[in-house]
Amino acid sequence: MAQGITLISGSPLIGSPIVYRVTPESYAANRTFHRIIVRVYAALETDADYTTFDFSTPVETKQVNGDYVTVASDFDISSALQAVADKYEYDAEPPTRYPYIKFRVEAWDEWMANGSISTRQGVKYWPGTPETIGGGSYDFFAYAFMGSWTDLERMKAPVDQGGVEYLSLSNMSRKPSSPEVIYKAANDSIKFIYPATFNRSIGDTDYATGEGSARRFVSGAPDNGPKSVVYTPQDEGAVTVGTHNLYVIDEPADAYILRFINGMGCMESLHVESLVKREVPITTDKHTVAKQETLKKFSRSVVRKSNDRETWSLTSGALDREWASWYIHEFLMSEQVWIQMGTLWIPCHVVPEETTVLEDRQKAQPYEVQFRLEMDINGSPL
Repeated sequence: MAQGITLISGSPLIGSPIVYRVTPESYAANRTFHRIIVRVYAALETDADYTTFDFSTPVETKQVNGDYVTVASDFDISSALQAVADKYEYDAEPPTRYPYIKFRVEAWDEWMANGSISTRQGVKYWPGTPETIGGGSYDFFAYAFMGSWTDLERMKAPVDQGGVEYLSLSNMSRKPSSPEVIYKAANDSIKFIYPATFNRSIGDTDYATGEGSARRFVSGAPDNGPKSVVYTPQDEGAVTVGTHNLYVIDEPADAYILRFINGMGCMESLHVESLVKREVPITTDKHTVAKQETLKKFSRSVVRKSNDRETWSLTSGALDREWASWYIHEFLMSEQVWIQMGTLWIPCHVVPEETTVLEDRQKAQPYEVQFRLEMDINGSPL
């Protein structure tokens, strides 16, 4: 039977590797083939049923002191959890709490010996072995969340005495600690969105009950799950909100507010200025409409236009070095962005230049990041 399954590298964020090590049954010479199967049961919090994903690999052997022994295999299950999380659609208004992914892992051996196939040999479970309580069958599930770590954060992951690499989840924003400039409108209509701090381990578990595809989760989500908090600036000057240091000023005439999904999977807002430049990269295609011609009737060309989407030039304004780095590596890399137009939030895309200059010491100028926003709607957003 499979001798064990353990988490050897991971975190609660599904955008980075979550790796389990499975130790197979001992070597036997009469087996034609021998492989390990890993099955992941996963579901988005809003789903009643789970989805299953299978991973498999042949068992490797090596020779030790003249005998053959089997070698443990590693499985990264993050792709399965990402497939489940892709069902979730972000909106311009942050939810009360972001949904989590619940999952559990099973592992077992399969082999053929003497022409007979043996399946599901010695099933092992993570995070816990199913239990029977009060006549009902219960499974253990673990939590995971949307988002990913940067390469540098992964390099700094601590390793415990057992060799396990693990990153705990705490701050849900990578904004620098130096004050962020935000705007205050006269009617207090401007809202600042920031992710709350969060602390949860991938090993925290819950129960699920039921049989087959109808199995349902019986406990609710963790109340302190990842969420974005709304703050309305009241007075000008310095203020600390949660772990964020802010400096509130009156709203400039050419200012705009953006909301975006950061690399940790949470929404936060950003206040920027316009460079008073709007462009529309309209594409024109010409086609000739052929028809039966006479002396007085001719074939004519038709011009069709597309890509009626405005592109705006915006600037971060003067920044320090840490904020300039954050703009480039976090904000410009975001995939979902909205810009406020009156009472509407218009979806758009950040369009960086082919090369974005972070620092140029040959020029005596302050840090500033200029970028373009392409509206994701046709026509004027104003």
